[in-house]
Amino acid sequence: MRILFEQRMACVKAVAEYKFNNHGDIFDQNREEKMLKKNLSKLEASEYAKAYEQFLQEILLVSKAYQKDWILSKESDERGN
Repeated sequence: MRILFEQRMACVKAVAEYKFNNHGDIFDQNREEKMLKKNLSKLEASEYAKAYEQFLQEILLVSKAYQKDWILSKESDERGN
């Protein structure tokens, strides 16, 4: 689990860098809805659908929080704080 988490967060950081450099929004509701729908449709054990959706939403929350912190840190660095 740790290795997967670290791999995930490396991707999250890369996304944060892209958003910072391109002035992108951290939250894109349309994209999140599509991602949730796509991943839920691939779930083979439908009995886990509710738990899987909650799991994905928690991952999104952690990812967005990290992106926000990373971007704020970079903005602070640019201001010389």
